[in-house]
Amino acid sequence: MKRFPILLGLSVLLSSCGSSPDVLPSTNTERAQPVTCLESARVDRVDAATWNMAIGFDVSDLLFLNPDSLRVIHERAQKLHDDAVNNLPRERVRLIAQEIARTTPEIVGLQETMRMVWNGTLVASFLDTLMSDLRGMGANYTLVASPLNHNTLRIAPIEAGGGDSIVLEFAEGNAFLVGPRWSIVDTGTIHYRDVIPVDMLGLRTVTDRAAQWAALRDSSGFQLEVWNTHLEVLDAQTIGQAGEFTFFADSLRAALLHKGFSPSGRLFLGDINSLPGSTVDSIFLRGHWNDSWDSTRFGTGYTYGSIGLRDSTHVPTERLDYLFHQGGCGVDTAWVGGITAQATDSGPLFPSDHGVVHARIRYGVRK
Repeated sequence: MKRFPILLGLSVLLSSCGSSPDVLPSTNTERAQPVTCLESARVDRVDAATWNMAIGFDVSDLLFLNPDSLRVIHERAQKLHDDAVNNLPRERVRLIAQEIARTTPEIVGLQETMRMVWNGTLVASFLDTLMSDLRGMGANYTLVASPLNHNTLRIAPIEAGGGDSIVLEFAEGNAFLVGPRWSIVDTGTIHYRDVIPVDMLGLRTVTDRAAQWAALRDSSGFQLEVWNTHLEVLDAQTIGQAGEFTFFADSLRAALLHKGFSPSGRLFLGDINSLPGSTVDSIFLRGHWNDSWDSTRFGTGYTYGSIGLRDSTHVPTERLDYLFHQGGCGVDTAWVGGITAQATDSGPLFPSDHGVVHARIRYGVRK
């Protein structure tokens, strides 16, 4: 969701598969000089996906910047709640689960994994609901969650001595879904330092963004290092965080090697809030992170377009979500799903305002 990010540490007054005909679309064979794997070398294939789940409202409504009255705070908080409810979180999560269960990627990176409680009533718990739905569909995953921006807003009544107060609990963050092929060796979260300062009711706070990582191993001994992140929406911080990420990744790799974990492959899943050819994209490319979709160019690759989740006529127009790799000697296929509105009892509905990027990557020695 390309919107203003969420605040950190505030506890104060205040189908889904698109039109893809197959689970694994064929690659584009017209690409010149494709990279291939050495036939005599071992090759390990990995199916992965990344999906920004979309919290379902404009985060700028959380920013009560110098409000004229307590009534303004109540109005904005109520709008935030109503937008979340009206965008049908329960139904959207079910559509997301259906896509994941249908395609069964071995590793899924998720962003904007919302949890909201309004005056003690649960509005949405994306990860709990998703895991329940996936189990019901026979899809077996281990969840590795990294919650961010956990806030409790305690908003006094509009009228002194009367009226209703509001207690709004909110969090979002990143998460991995790890399939049964993998043993989880280690996981962690590294918080970015280049974040957006926010002045709120005279209080100085900052946004919260982080890079989540996992070290994985399968029964054959193949080891994989995986990253999952959601960069900011403002260029200065987005560029800064991309630079921080490359430093994080190199530093962690050295630490893992020192501990005896030597991955044959690396994988990046995430929403970088930047277009191909941008400064941020070039930072990843200079860091030798290879764009999986760019290897096959199946479809447009567009994942986002600032949509209403009920707008059945929408088509995405931008590519903000990426599945990068290192150590891959080829990409069997990569495509975007979840960009077609699905029929529900209440009418057409998108799972998210982002599409899901799928890829099957071959790790091995390049020819």
